[in-house]
Amino acid sequence: MARAFSLPSSGLRYLIGHALVYTGHIAICSPWLSDVDVRLPLGSTGGGRSTKLTAAIRDVDTQVDIYVGPDIETNEYALSRLTHIENVTVSEVPDLHAKAVVTDTYVYVGSANITRGGLLTNVELCKVLENDYESVEKYLENELDLSQSYIR
Repeated sequence: MARAFSLPSSGLRYLIGHALVYTGHIAICSPWLSDVDVRLPLGSTGGGRSTKLTAAIRDVDTQVDIYVGPDIETNEYALSRLTHIENVTVSEVPDLHAKAVVTDTYVYVGSANITRGGLLTNVELCKVLENDYESVEKYLENELDLSQSYIR
């Protein structure tokens, strides 16, 4: 059985920052996505400890796969800032409702979208689990039925 712990949704800012700096691959699944503030680990590279999600992604070599709902107007700003970044793939997935941040070693699952409301305002349920598949791709395929065929 995988180990798990609860995390307040505000803690996702730190979890995402940690994953961007210390993992080679991260998938962010959030039907709604905003250019939220993330917190990078102390001593890490980047423009500062607190930075916008899109700036943090631009400053790392980590492969970032983003899955969002299709044709959601509020996603456009963040997505426009991620286009043409070599280490980023964006997929619009019909009927996406899952919220997850997936790395090879751990997975956040919960109810919080990666938006200001999801991270700072709403009361959300969030868990961090070990990734028993030990692979971002395998987790996405086996648990969320997402595969490389969604990547545009």
